[in-house]
Amino acid sequence: MYKVLIIEDTLAIREEIYDILLMEGYEVFQAENGLIGFEIALIEHPDLIISDILMPHLNGFEMFKKLQTNKKTADIPLIFLSAKAEKEDIRIGMNLGAEDYLTKPLNINDLLNAVENKIKKKLIIDQNIIAKTALLSKILQNQKNELNNYSHLISHELKSSLRNISDLLTWSQEDRDETNNFQDSTINFQLMEGKIEKMDLLLIKLEQYNNITSATFKNNIVNLNTITKRVINQINNPHVKIKITNELPTLFIDGNMMEKVFEILIGNAIANVDKENGLIEIGCETTQKDYIFSIKDNGVGIHEKYHKKIFKMFEVIESTKSLGIGLSIFKKIISHYKGQVSLKSTPNVETTFYFNLPIAEVSTKKSINQFYIHQ
Repeated sequence: MYKVLIIEDTLAIREEIYDILLMEGYEVFQAENGLIGFEIALIEHPDLIISDILMPHLNGFEMFKKLQTNKKTADIPLIFLSAKAEKEDIRIGMNLGAEDYLTKPLNINDLLNAVENKIKKKLIIDQNIIAKTALLSKILQNQKNELNNYSHLISHELKSSLRNISDLLTWSQEDRDETNNFQDSTINFQLMEGKIEKMDLLLIKLEQYNNITSATFKNNIVNLNTITKRVINQINNPHVKIKITNELPTLFIDGNMMEKVFEILIGNAIANVDKENGLIEIGCETTQKDYIFSIKDNGVGIHEKYHKKIFKMFEVIESTKSLGIGLSIFKKIISHYKGQVSLKSTPNVETTFYFNLPIAEVSTKKSINQFYIHQ
């Protein structure tokens, strides 16, 4: 049952509105002036207030200002009651933010339509707030989970690497003191270099991930065919053939981000190719709503139990021992454009990574629209 508060100093008008709304199934409250009305609004938090303007103690405008400055009542819509001759009052009320006004004497249909419409509008606004709050809560929870994973990873990986370096230094010292043989020491120093490089790479990737925010995306008209070929030309691996199976589209997108996407996916594919004649195929299909990209390799494959985990931050995959930061970066970039990522894989046969980019988000027409918006 929706609540309506009537604030009117004329008893006959107040009771007339009260009876009409009560008959329609509303829970109705009455107040004879703005001061009492404000106190009732604080306690009952009605879905709608219908208020006269000229009243003793606290007039309609003064009461409405108080309602708007209080967190408990700021979101309550208000309809002013006004005599036909009070056009200036109507203008002031609308400028203050009143939802509507009704003229005296009241028309029953106008009253009921106004009340129904304003309550419906408030319900829609409330539902949108609830949905946005739920989405924000989910985002914050995901960020909290990432932060927890980040802390765990830093603690585990860096401590592990530092412990290994400490052990290698101790062994090198012992070998030198016992045998005067520097060969084993050289091997240990090489292992230490490897551990240090691993820590350095970890920190670089973490920095890259954290630096990807909405503000860092700079969209331009970009030919993805050109970008992908540039990535391929930088790769020197004679055992792996990389080919683009069809022309990739030109989009309104951040070129640097998309270059990072193809670097990650092609690099991941190369790392998992275990055959003498490796093959990586890159393609794109266009549907009514999306550009769907695929990167397929004939490598070791990925077990089905890892298909969802592999895109999560810091997940370790047994077949690669990878920390998954690269694929997390890939997913974060695609998610910015409201795209999805997925994969299909047959162990020891092939793996295909997919991602889609909604046409509405990356079409070159969007660049034209934004140009006119900024003019």
